[in-house]
Amino acid sequence: MKVIVKFLATIRQITGEPLIEFELRPGNNTVWETMRNLEFRYGPEFKEATAGSYPGGIPKIRILVNGRDIDFLDGTGTELKEGDVLVLVPPVAGG
Repeated sequence: MKVIVKFLATIRQITGEPLIEFELRPGNNTVWETMRNLEFRYGPEFKEATAGSYPGGIPKIRILVNGRDIDFLDGTGTELKEGDVLVLVPPVAGG
């Protein structure tokens, strides 16, 4: 089962890729598990940039599934399905 993961702004700089097609393993298809797999793939800099998005942490990024913020779904427990699009949005500041 595959999903699309899009990386924006600073997260894109860390991964070096604007998006990937990511293979989910059966039974490991929540946002939480996907983020853990992405941490393993992209290393400590990725983890540092995103880790606050996990339960009990202060969110460092917004995570969207098919355009909807996971805060309005089941949080990091949101189940992903074939063809879903996961977007990682870091905070943006301006003036």
